[in-house]
Amino acid sequence: MLPTYAELHCLTNFSFLRGASHPEELAARAAKLGYTALAVTDECSLAGVVRAHVAAKEHGIKLIIGAEFRLAGGPKLVLLATDREAYGNLSQLITAARRRSQKGSYRIAWDDLDTGVPGCLVLLVPDEQPKPEDAQRLARAFPGRAWIAAELHCGPDDRARLEVLLDLGRAAGLPIAAAGDVHMHVRSRRALQDTLTAIRLRTTVAEARGALYPNAERHLRMRMRLA
Repeated sequence: MLPTYAELHCLTNFSFLRGASHPEELAARAAKLGYTALAVTDECSLAGVVRAHVAAKEHGIKLIIGAEFRLAGGPKLVLLATDREAYGNLSQLITAARRRSQKGSYRIAWDDLDTGVPGCLVLLVPDEQPKPEDAQRLARAFPGRAWIAAELHCGPDDRARLEVLLDLGRAAGLPIAAAGDVHMHVRSRRALQDTLTAIRLRTTVAEARGALYPNAERHLRMRMRLA
């Protein structure tokens, strides 16, 4: 039997010029694949959750509400709300981050998280060169509510990457959680996702090649492949 799986890191087209699928498409696809739940985690936004909620209810899949953040001078994090109060706290964090910056951008720093966001769980999405101090700081701010996201996309160094993340988790006392950094509901959206990236960078697809993802693995994958 295949293991159960919930996708915990998923962008929709409400993450402007990043996500290449509508919330409805993602919810329907996750349900078809037999996922236990789908987290909609647009970047510093809850804009996609209304449509995702309607579709998740229609297709009988549990929806988790969350958001992705890139800390100023720090790592990428995904916060997931566990109840109504946590949803309110997450909303306040997003509002504060948006108000500090110009329209269309945001700013969030470690100071906003050092006391934790009550009721929210957090995933650390490490950069290519993870900083142990980031994981340790997160463990202190979110005791018992923090994980390190292992997002493997069939690259040539997946095994080595996983070992790095496991070492990071052991050093900080944080467990590992599987996630997908999903940007599209099916792999055929790769061309659109590449085009969105090029537009965001104000260049052509050909010239943006170095900034594009190397493959189409950031889609909702079958549980057999995930296993």
